[in-house]
Amino acid sequence: MHNLMNDNKKPVLDDLDYKILKLLEEDCTLTYQEIAEKVNRSLWTVRDRIELMKAKGVIKRCKAVLDYKLMGYTCKGILFFNVPTEYIEEAIDFIKSQEMIKNAMIISGDKRFVITIVGRDTNEVRNYVLKNLTKFKIYNTELDFVLEELI
Repeated sequence: MHNLMNDNKKPVLDDLDYKILKLLEEDCTLTYQEIAEKVNRSLWTVRDRIELMKAKGVIKRCKAVLDYKLMGYTCKGILFFNVPTEYIEEAIDFIKSQEMIKNAMIISGDKRFVITIVGRDTNEVRNYVLKNLTKFKIYNTELDFVLEELI
């Protein structure tokens, strides 16, 4: 059986693993059989590899990529900001619970947080930020809007 971990307890992936991951990244709805056909391996080999990568945390989840415009959300805002230390945990918990927030990251640089917010228009996104995020005393904010997504 394929051993996914090295002596340092970090995942070691081979070419087959990377081929499987690339296919799943492009379309996570592919069946084991469809993947097996594309990589010229048995369904059981593919299933075992995927299950092992899930168990070891290489595959965290399968997530649909939605077309928010077709859902009526024609605006996507990217908010860069900072949060005072005493509000960080509360702000993170709130951000994780919000349907309008589609992505959240802690980054390096002057602005430590970045979130992606979808809305019907720029006013809805702006008002959402003012109504919901200012209670965490966010500062050094920059709200930009996506004009076009390339990939």
